Amino acid sequence: MKIGLIGCGNMAKAIIEGVIAADLFKKEDIYASALNTQKLTDYCNAVSIRTSSNIEISQKCDIIILAVKPQKFDEILPEISNFVSDKLVISIAAGKTISFISDYLKQAKIIRIMPNLNAAIKQSVSALCANALCSKEDISLTKKIFESIGKVYEIDEENFSAFSAAACCSPAFTFMYIDALAKGAIACGLDAKTAYSAATDAVKGSAVMLEKSADTAERLVEKVCSPGGTTIEGVNVLNKNGFEDIIKKAVNASYEKDKQL
Repeated sequence: MKIGLIGCGNMAKAIIEGVIAADLFKKEDIYASALNTQKLTDYCNAVSIRTSSNIEISQKCDIIILAVKPQKFDEILPEISNFVSDKLVISIAAGKTISFISDYLKQAKIIRIMPNLNAAIKQSVSALCANALCSKEDISLTKKIFESIGKVYEIDEENFSAFSAAACCSPAFTFMYIDALAKGAIACGLDAKTAYSAATDAVKGSAVMLEKSADTAERLVEKVCSPGGTTIEGVNVLNKNGFEDIIKKAVNASYEKDKQL
């Protein structure tokens, strides 16, 4: 079975390296195309996969992953439309619905999936939905591909934008939060190296704590806030300044933008 990626940016590279590490495909059965042919050639040679074109991928490959920006779909989809009937086409583009893609690729089996930045370290969180032409085997294979770079949730497409806003945009929000924590500690006198390391480890540990705890996030906040203690002072400032509200607004803004793409 052959797999091809149209587009070879950071996410495509993470997928390629994930499936290679998981031994899901032979290297000679992995194809990639991109506009910058020199960078493409250099990368493909480095990981020992095949340099290709959009047309060749659509003709030769059983699985085609669309790894280009959503703005490129109106150009790419007509180009490959005559060659993908009955093939599995996987889109990782934000905003482009299965209906939009199937308008171009009439008989293709289409799966929409959206991984996040943490795919680079095999810690992605991805949502998946499929059209009616996809079999259970198609969905299972797609899950295996994307489980090589993290965790996969199968959801209804109507919830895709909400999932993307919460799980695929949130790494940026989290990085901002860690940065702010560290800068706050630095302003209080802690050295930068220790501040960033401690803030990162604390956020990582808190995520694991929530994952393993039977308590809700809200209940854990209550547990760490001793009356008259240091934590409650900080929490009161966050609440007074609309911390929860601003996060909800950020998620909603990302949600609305996804709907517009």
